[in-house]
Formats: sequence, structure tokens, C-alpha cells
Amino acid sequence: MKFIKLLAFLLSLSLLTSLAPSASAATPATKQRPRIGLVLGGGGAAGVAHVGVLKVLEEQGVPIDVIAGTSMGAIVGSLYAAGYKADELEKVVKALDWPSLFDDQQAREMQSFQLKRDNAGFFNTGEVGIKDKSLKLPDGLVSGQKLMFELRRLLERVAQVEDFDRLPIPFRAVATDIETGEQVVLRKGNLATAVRASMSIPGFFSPITIDNQVLVDGFVSNNVPVDVAKQMGADILIVVSLPYYFEKRDQLNSAVAVTVQAMQFLTAKNSLPQLKGLTAPNIVIEPDLKDIGSLSFNRVRETIPIGEKAARAQLGAIKRLAAYAPNYKETQLAKRQADEQAEQGIRDGRVAKIILENNSSLKDSILLTRLGIKAGDALNIAQLQRGLDNMHGLGYFDIVDYSLTPAGKDWYDLHIIARQRSTGDQRLRFGFTLDDNFEGDASYQLGVRHILKGATSMGTEWRNSLIVGDRLHAETQVLHPLNDRQGAFIDARAWHDRQDFYEYVGKDRSAEVRLGETGIEANWRADVGTSSELSAGAIYRNLTPDIKTGKLTFPGESLQIAGLELAYNADTLNDADFPNSGEWLQAEYVHGFKVIGADVEFDRLKLAGGKVWTEGKHRVAFRGQVASTFRDNTFITEQIGLGGYNSLSGLSPNQLRGNHAALGRGTYMYELADYPGVAKVYAGGSIELGNTWEKAKEVSWGSLLLSGSLFVGMDSPIGPAFVGLGHTEGYDSAIFMHVGRSF
Repeated sequence: MKFIKLLAFLLSLSLLTSLAPSASAATPATKQRPRIGLVLGGGGAAGVAHVGVLKVLEEQGVPIDVIAGTSMGAIVGSLYAAGYKADELEKVVKALDWPSLFDDQQAREMQSFQLKRDNAGFFNTGEVGIKDKSLKLPDGLVSGQKLMFELRRLLERVAQVEDFDRLPIPFRAVATDIETGEQVVLRKGNLATAVRASMSIPGFFSPITIDNQVLVDGFVSNNVPVDVAKQMGADILIVVSLPYYFEKRDQLNSAVAVTVQAMQFLTAKNSLPQLKGLTAPNIVIEPDLKDIGSLSFNRVRETIPIGEKAARAQLGAIKRLAAYAPNYKETQLAKRQADEQAEQGIRDGRVAKIILENNSSLKDSILLTRLGIKAGDALNIAQLQRGLDNMHGLGYFDIVDYSLTPAGKDWYDLHIIARQRSTGDQRLRFGFTLDDNFEGDASYQLGVRHILKGATSMGTEWRNSLIVGDRLHAETQVLHPLNDRQGAFIDARAWHDRQDFYEYVGKDRSAEVRLGETGIEANWRADVGTSSELSAGAIYRNLTPDIKTGKLTFPGESLQIAGLELAYNADTLNDADFPNSGEWLQAEYVHGFKVIGADVEFDRLKLAGGKVWTEGKHRVAFRGQVASTFRDNTFITEQIGLGGYNSLSGLSPNQLRGNHAALGRGTYMYELADYPGVAKVYAGGSIELGNTWEKAKEVSWGSLLLSGSLFVGMDSPIGPAFVGLGHTEGYDSAIFMHVGRSF
């Protein structure tokens, strides 16, 4: 009986519940709102203006349900979709060193001394590979090593999300299939890789391969992906499109201007038709960025307030969209706190094991040593970046990438992917230098260097160089590392050189000799810290003179020189040509002695150093040098020379020679113009004080020569370029020009 009563009660309760009105129909306020999509177009540096727009949308509480982005729009959009808020995004884009992201080279002040030496003279960009018996050009000027790392770091909080619909905000990145020219909508996989593909500017960044498709920048096929956001289910769109500015013929006066104009036409063709079809309540925001180009990454901070201003111009329409979700800001705050907790978990994690994927000729142990991280170590992203940079700096890889896989609470497997250069282990580097005093003493040299990397699994390199022009130089060199750290090695080389050697008496040239030199040298070199090197070795040289004019007395038909060398070098300059910070020190001692047929005995000590300071566009540098042979009768070829640009600028190169020398130089430069990615132009001047002396008793403060120069310089893709006027007291003034890096 009790069971029948209970059953009757439950049936009655069920009937009453089914007859009650549903919660969704109770009030109009709970009616489903329209889905709002955000479309962020491409635009390079100017695209950072998207952050300013997001600040206004977030401030007003506009709900964003889906995001579609191309190129820079994909970067900003992916970060927002991953849970970053507008204020966080602003801090991120302002903190990034944007120009460095587009330069694969490790910051010079962090390079080993050997790498700095490698990059001197011959250009370290524009290499040509040799593979399968043919020349091979890289598929991009930049592989994107630093950009890829930053994307991985910034998107680490969602690294395990492979379906982009499962991000805090569903997201799509747009790229282009380089084989077909068709757009590719990326909706799954690794988010950082997808964004990197969307930003692969053709010819500049190497393409990215995803699902057997070779992908380049999405601007080629769909720069403002309105249709993609609609396909994601958006009912109303907020579209941020950077306006197109087309220059007149008289303004298209450079290769860069023509290229940018062509890209503008290409993107306009695939974007404008989609924008024309948008009417209210859709919103199209077009920040006025005419003065900031797609390559102006030194001005990204200026774009944010411009984007904010453009959004506020449509504040009324934006507020109408915000009215659809009056509590949106509060719900987003809770989700933001959850995202921050997830990211903190990664920062507090540890490395369970390291999985290395290495397809180069180098031993795995060398790469793991350069990585500097072991299983059990705390997961330190800054340390990881240094390690990957160190591995990439070996010069064997297009890119060194990583991923993290959970391996238990607060533990992660670290997967390192080192992809060998597509151009192979053999490569050619080129260089040139030109000097002219406009008085008939022009000097030019062209050079090429062949490099074979990975001759052994230890990383042995074989190099062959040829320089032609008014100097002929042929050299072969072997570098063999002695340990996995690559911090000590044997450097052996042999060479033949022929160049003009001049002797002066006062202002006049008294002798001209075509001096031939054949030599061999072997050195032990070892890193001391991260930016200095200690070396010791032996050298043997045979000099053969061909006297053209005047008289220069040699001990015989040739001169043999043998000696031991000891040197210490340190260099923290951040740029080899136009540094704005850092210092350098050089200490060299050579002892020449009569052995195995050597003809002369001598000693030579040289101490030199300098420092650079920068404040805004103002730059000051100081350089000092002292040198001595410790005797007054050293043969002229082993004496110390001064003269030429940077070394008593009013004189010809090595016009002064002596057994003792001193030089001090102070230089001031002002940055006149900055053309991002192309060149910087400077104007400046120098004051120099120095001289050489035959005898030690002649050395005195009063015998120092005062010299100075005024110049204009350019930091260009082909190296430094200077034109100026120099004067040294007691001598004539001289106009000088220098282009390229000296070999």
C-alpha cells in the first residue's frame, strides 16, 4: 500500500513538472543572442593596431564568439582567443623586440667569439647552399627561429588544444597554399605553428608545411577573412581592416616602395569585395595608419592608440553590440583567472625527459650540451630559449623548435626538433670591400668562402677562401672542436697572399713593393666565458718582395719569419659595424725567433680596447691602442702601422710605421634616418691623437699628431659605408670612402 501511494506521488510530481513553463521561455532576457565574430586583417607592423581596437571592445563588454585572422591579425587574434586580455596584449606587443624577431642571428653580444669571427669580413646573410651537386638558395631570407619561439612561449597555455574550436574563443588562421594560390583555413593542430604559417611572408620567411601543404602568408589569398568568420557561425561581424594607400608614380622610387605597392594591390583585390557587402549592424573599423608602413616595426607602439581612436569613432555601434550580453565582463574575469592558473602550472613544472629529433651530422650529445637542460630540471622558458638559440647558432639548422607534453602533475616531456638546413652542409659566402681617397689610390676586393660543415660528427669544418682585386688571397682552414661544448678547438690554416706594400718618408711614398706571403699557422683556441677567447699557437711565413719603385732592403730574395703567438680577445659589442652598446678588448703577443730557417728575431705586443655609449639618437665611442716591438731595429714588415680611416684619418693606410705606436680616438655619431629593414644613416665626427716612433726614446706626449674627421655613414645590407673628410696635422687633408667589410 505504501509503495502504491509513493508511486502515485511521483507520477503526480512528474506531471506537474512537465506542465510547468520552461526556464528558457520565462522571460525575453534569456533569449539566445546573435553570435558576434571578430575579423582581424593582415598588415605587418601596422596590424598591431588591432590591440587598440580590442581595448575598446573589452572596455565596453562586447562579447566575442569567434575570431578569424590573417598574418598579424592571426598573431593578435590567436593570443586573444587563447585567453589574453587587451591590457595583457598591450604589454606583450610593447615588450617584444620586433626587429629581432625577423633576424635569425643570435644576438651578437651572446655569440661565442668564434661565431663573431666567422661573421667578420664575409656576409653572414645571403648564403648559397651546395646540395646534390647544384647551388641551392634558401626558401626565405629568414627561417623564423625567433618568431616561432615567441609564438610557442606566448601560446604555451593552450599548447595541448589541437581543435581550435576548443580554445577559450574559437579561432581560425588563414594561410595560402603556395602550389595552388588558394586559401587554407587552419582550424586544428598546433596553434603556434598555424599562426606562424599565416605570417609566412613569401620570400622573407620560410614557408611552413602542414598536412603536406606548403603554406605562406594568408594575405596572398584572403587578407581580411570575412567569409571565414561567417562560416564559423557569426551573425554579426566586427571587421578591423587596415586601409589601402596607393602611391603616385613619383613616390615609387625604390624597390621597397614598388614591392609594397604590388602587395597592396594583391591584398586589396581579395579583401575589398568582402568589405563592400557589409552593412549595419556589422562594424568595419579602419585605423588611419598611412604614416606607419607594414615594415615599421620600430613604431608598433604608435599603432595601438590609433586603433583605439578608430574604434571609439564607432562607439555607438559598439555599445549596441555590448547590450546583447550585459554580464559578459564578469564572466570573462572568472575565465581569465582560470587561464592564469593554467599558465602558472607550466611555469612551475619540471622536465621529465628530453626527446631530441636531430637529422644533422652532429652527435646528439653536442646538441644536448648546447641546450643546457637535463631531465629533472625546473622548466625555465628563458633558459630554454637560450639553449635553442645556442643550438641554432651552430649553423646546421633552419630552425630548432620545441613542444611540451604533460607527463604527470607538473611534469612535462620536452621534445626538441632540430631541422637540418634545407640548403645542405656546404655553403658559399660572399663579400666585398672598397676604399678610395679620390687621388688615384682606389682599392677593391671581392671574396668568396666555401664552407663544409659537419665533416665529422664532432662538428669539424673545412673552409676555403679566395679574395681577388688589388689583393690576391687564397686560404684553406680546418676547425676541429675538442669537446661537446664546442668551447675549445684546433684552428689550422695555410695561405698565399699578394698585395701592395708601401714605405713612406714623411708625406711622400718612397717605395712600392708587391709583397708575396705564404704561411701556415696552428692555434689552440678556447672560450673564456660567453664573449671572450684565449688562444696560443705557432706561425711560419715566407715573404717574397717584388720591388716596383724605390728601394726596400730585404735580407735576401725572401724573408722567413717564425714565431709563437698568444692572444686574449673579448667582445660584447651588439653590432660589428655600428654598435650602440658594449665594449671590446684585444691583447696580442708575438715572439719571432730564428729557427727552422727564420731570418729575424723580434717581439711585438699590442693592447687595444674600446667602449660605446648611446643615448637616444646620440652615440659616443672611444678607442685606445698601444703597441711595441720592445726594440728599435725591427724589420719594417713586422712594425706597427697607423693611418687611414679610423686610424689617423687624414693619412693613407699604414702611412706611418714604427717600432712603437699609440692611438686614441673619440667618435660621435647622430642617427639621421632609420629605414627599417633597409638602412640607418648617421652623421658624425672624430678626434684622434696618435703616432708611431722608431725608437723608444722618441716617444713623448708632444710628438703625438692630432687628427680628425667629419663623415656620413650608412648601416646597409651590404655592410658599412662611409664618406668623409679627414685631416692630420702636418699632413694634407684627405677625402675617404669605405664600403663593405674588410677581410
